[in-house]
Amino acid sequence: MANDTDTGTPSKPKSNSTAIAIVLVVVALFAGILLAKVLGTPAAAPVANPGSPGAQAATSAAGTTITSVHNDAVADYEAALKTGKPVYVLFHSLTCEPCVEISAVADKVIPDYEGKVVFVNAISDDSSAQQLAAQFQFQYIPSSFFITPDGKVSDSFTGAMVDTDMRARLDKLIAQ
Repeated sequence: MANDTDTGTPSKPKSNSTAIAIVLVVVALFAGILLAKVLGTPAAAPVANPGSPGAQAATSAAGTTITSVHNDAVADYEAALKTGKPVYVLFHSLTCEPCVEISAVADKVIPDYEGKVVFVNAISDDSSAQQLAAQFQFQYIPSSFFITPDGKVSDSFTGAMVDTDMRARLDKLIAQ
């Protein structure tokens, strides 16, 4: 044992157990946060073209929402234009706060317009969404485009919107 230099009496060895316990608590905390993020984010799974029957259901059995699906945005847009119906294109990401907000609204509202408006989901991190974005004029996400059956942009909006505003824009689009 080491001697205490002031008194000459033996001192207790310094315990590292407190430091180890603190490190373990911090590691466990970070592991818990990471696990919560992983389990709290539903995995995206491919679904059918948005114009196909049942593709616009708000949530699948696995918890995937219509705005979290990674599809080929260019192919979906081209298919939507061929339907002769109005089209709603949403450019967004799965992480920015306004994008998450408008995605939740779209997941709630879009199923009510099934058969009337074709929804095109364009997640900005996907290369096909970036290709589709080149066809539109905007700088920020989320950006919404409301397109007439003849392929012309009748309205656009940047930012999050509440469900009543989205419904009003979709109703106006249908009435054109």
